[in-house]
Parts: sequence; structure tokens; C-alpha cells
Amino acid sequence: MKLRFRILLCCSLIGFAGLTSAQNDDSIPIIFDTDFAMPPTDDALALMLALQSPELDILGITTVAGNRSLEVATSDVLRMLEIAERIDIPVYEGADLPLVHRISDFAVSNYGSWYSDEPPPEPYGGYAKKKIEDESAAAYIEREVLANPGEITIVALGPLTNIAHAIQSNPDFAAKVKQLVIMGGAVASLPDGAGNITPNAEYNFWVDPEAAKITLRSGIPIELSPLNVSRKSALTKDWYNKMVAVETPLTNLLKISLGPRFETDPDRVWLMYDQIAVASLIDPSLVTTEKMYVDVDDNHDISYGVSVAGTEVWPGAEGAQQMNVQHDLDWPRFIKMFNERVQRPVAD
Repeated sequence: MKLRFRILLCCSLIGFAGLTSAQNDDSIPIIFDTDFAMPPTDDALALMLALQSPELDILGITTVAGNRSLEVATSDVLRMLEIAERIDIPVYEGADLPLVHRISDFAVSNYGSWYSDEPPPEPYGGYAKKKIEDESAAAYIEREVLANPGEITIVALGPLTNIAHAIQSNPDFAAKVKQLVIMGGAVASLPDGAGNITPNAEYNFWVDPEAAKITLRSGIPIELSPLNVSRKSALTKDWYNKMVAVETPLTNLLKISLGPRFETDPDRVWLMYDQIAVASLIDPSLVTTEKMYVDVDDNHDISYGVSVAGTEVWPGAEGAQQMNVQHDLDWPRFIKMFNERVQRPVAD
């Protein structure tokens, strides 16, 4: 494959240790779009999984404001790549605000600020020496996809602002994307479909409903990983103890993130979100899907940011796109795979 040859040639010239040793000839080239945060949140745990999986070839990481400000997301992902010994992967800074939605006291009290002029707090282990690229996230995504038509999968784990910018920038972009794997939405017509930021809205879609609507109607083949499938996960203290039984730089991060949570409440069961989206790309048989038409309410009222899905297009949703919607998970196989991957030596 032309893309694969270009990557391997570049790696051989640059000579980064361990760059291709964790990949194979059939690895899926991906762009990893994230509202990252450390100590490891679900985005960081998903990146751990992707970095440790030979099935995936991360071409670049793009950051977006979401769970935290853009500056925090970027600073933390740069540090994560140093910890994982993958400084070869370029990082591109993206949108610092949604297309339309603006910050509210409600959002700040629940998740922190989307936007900040302040320097980001120092991540675990100190600020990274690795720097971001000069190109914007949306420009990079557009350029990479157009240079490799039909070959790039985008994994989007935060608000879809960067993706929407790329779609709006070039009318040829959407048709050139191989696939888009999205963690977002909550489908009320399927089991476990309640929201997590409002009664019916999922956080990523709620942060930027306009971007979600643009993306879901773009024509890009979409695999949607909503809250429904996340709620089929059940990370217990026993599973956590098994993960951290092997000491690596990544399991040490797990101790920082999850250890205090289980100390405070050892009986609590934690859900996994973005990790499932990444795992489903590695092994699609881990999830059960249904083909559904999905749209997002961008009317600024009580249902703002709510995702709605049906097996047929309904009045008012003309133009909604059919996609694969994940709604069930083979939890034992998933957690076994996740556990094994994060215990591998970094850059192995």
C-alpha cells in the first residue's frame, strides 16, 4: 500500500527506536482525535490501547477542547507520548471552542472550562519536551485524508469540532475518509440510552451539537460507539488489581488515575468509554451493532445535543445517515484484551 510504504520509509530514515516494531503489515492507519487529559481519563486509556496494538498505525494525534481546555489536552497528550516512548507521532492542536455552543456555569461545574488563556497545569512527570506541529488539526486531517483517499480511519473520542471543520473546508474530504469511529451519543431507543450531561444528551455531542450533526450527515461511513455500549462495561477493583500487577510506565499511570478511586470506594464499578471504540476497531467482533439512522438535535432548547436514532428516517430527520450503532459488548474478551495490551512493554 502506498501509504504504508511512505510511513515505513519515513521511519527508516528517522530511526526512532521501536516505531514499527509494534505494527504489522496489515495495520490500520488512523488519525486519533481526542479531548485528552491526564492522569489518564478514558481518552488516555484509549490511547494506551491504541499505542500497544499492532493492528493500529497512529499517523497523527489531533487535540480538541472538551473534557478540559485545548491547552490541557495538548500538553497532556505530548507528555503521554513521551511516557509511552512514541515521540515519533506528530501532534496537531485543534479547535479551542465549539462551532456555536458557548461555555456555561453548568458545564464548568461538571467538567471544567473548555477555554482558558492560562498555562496548562504541569502533567505527571513534568511538561513534555516534545512540541506540537505548526499545522492546525483540521488542516492536517484534511491533508492526510486527501493524500491517501480511502485509506484513513479517523478515531474521534471528543467533540467533533475538528472533524466538522475539515468537512466544511473541502467538499471532497468526506468522500475520501475510509471510516470514522466515534465515541458519542446516547440512543434512547436502545437499552441503556440515557444521557450523562443532561437526561438525554451525551457529553461529546452536547459540547458541540452543530459539529456532531455536520459529521453524522457527512456521508462518511460511521461506526458509532454510544453510551449504550459503554454501560455494558464493568471495571472492578479486581480487574484493576490484575492490570497493575505488572509494572510498566502505562500501568503506573493507571495506578495514579484509578488507584485513588478504588481506595475511596473499593466496591464501585467504573465504566469504560473511548477504550471500547478503539477496541472495536481492533476486533469488531467484540461489539454487537445495529444499522440505524442517527441525527443530533441542534435546536437551542431542552433537547440541545440529544442524539436520536431509528431504523428508518423519520419526519424532521430527512438527510440523516445510516450507520453502525454499537449497543452490546463482549466484556470478558474486551477486558482481557485491554489488560494484556497495557501490560506490554512500551514501544514493544
